[in-house]
Amino acid sequence: MRCTRFLAFFVVMVSQAQVAEDVRRATLGNTAGTSGKCTVGVYVDMIAEVNIFGDSGLLRTLAGQPASWTHLECTSPLPYQMTDFKFRGVEGRGTQRLVADPRTNDSIAVVRIEDPRSGAANYTFEIEWSGGSGGYAVSGFLRSGAARPEPIRPARRAGLRPISAERALDLCRAEVHARGERDYGLLDIDITAVGVDTSAGRSNWVTGTFTARARSAPEAAYRFNCAMDYAAGQVGVVEFLRPDGSRLQPPGATAVSTEDQARLFRACQDAAVARVNQLGYQNVQFNSTEIDPRRSGWMTGSLTARRVLVTDTFDFGCSMDFRTGRLIDVQVTRR
Repeated sequence: MRCTRFLAFFVVMVSQAQVAEDVRRATLGNTAGTSGKCTVGVYVDMIAEVNIFGDSGLLRTLAGQPASWTHLECTSPLPYQMTDFKFRGVEGRGTQRLVADPRTNDSIAVVRIEDPRSGAANYTFEIEWSGGSGGYAVSGFLRSGAARPEPIRPARRAGLRPISAERALDLCRAEVHARGERDYGLLDIDITAVGVDTSAGRSNWVTGTFTARARSAPEAAYRFNCAMDYAAGQVGVVEFLRPDGSRLQPPGATAVSTEDQARLFRACQDAAVARVNQLGYQNVQFNSTEIDPRRSGWMTGSLTARRVLVTDTFDFGCSMDFRTGRLIDVQVTRR
């Protein structure tokens, strides 16, 4: 009897030591903004965990036959930071529960699935988020080549742990891809070099080069610069330059009437105030607000705000639908 129990224990320990892992890139929609949703489908025999990180997922089999993906579809990648996150089980005969919230787990969501019956079964769940910021992990699990990438923790305003240079490079890469496609209509963006700017007075900038092509045009080389807020873990301004240093202009700039401009200003300023209030700042004063001449559909400006005895200056930008006045995204970066 004791020998049988030992053998059973040994078999379980061996099966747990040989954890099967399967990485999959998400099928992404064209939705941009601060909120999003992923629908995840897997085929599980006994126990498995699903990890979602940026634009990829990692399926780990903890017991039973190797689990497999059926689908991983997201409106947009899971961001590094978010203010709200929800999980909902949709289909499955066993149990599925959120065991790690990305807001407190290095931007990685983990769902554990336990199937108690004989044989495998399909499971489907959804995750949703809002208030996303800070970019996302491009090819997260695919790039890391490991079960868990090196931790990437949201920065804390108190200065306890500013983001690393490597994290800043990742954020800048993600914004170059996102803004290049969305604001400038660039296709097939391939970043060929990226690094921290070592020029005097440019310690908060990341710089690099990439190739891309505009619609109905051959491939060309460009440069980019990202203004980083290392304390907040955010990207501010992103500059796109030609090899000669001249700025690349976004196509199709839209003329805005004075009345519509005032409405857009109010919407953007209200969003900026709400964002700095979330950081514990009050007494907001705007220094400037204007339509960004370099990026189509964007407004930019600066403001000062006070927290306890400290007054800080922030740069902010709002992605707007100028036709409807709808706010798409707001970014706030402390100087």
